[in-house]
Amino acid sequence: SKLGAGVETGRFVRHFRRIDEYQQHLALTGLAAGFGAAMLAAVTFGWLSVAGFTLTSAPWLIFGVGMAAWGLAGIWAGRR
Repeated sequence: SKLGAGVETGRFVRHFRRIDEYQQHLALTGLAAGFGAAMLAAVTFGWLSVAGFTLTSAPWLIFGVGMAAWGLAGIWAGRR
């Protein structure tokens, strides 16, 4: 699992170095929005857990929020 994550990270870095500046801008905008949304979701689910409302699928929901925000931000940034 860690090996696979390392391989995928290396592939992303190699791809990122090969694309032009505009595509890098779109990728970084999407990544930033996805990271921010995932962290906001993680904090929200953490506070809900402290309040006694735990979800067993919270990690997948956090992942889904981050990926959806990444995709939507990339589309939004590309429309400008």
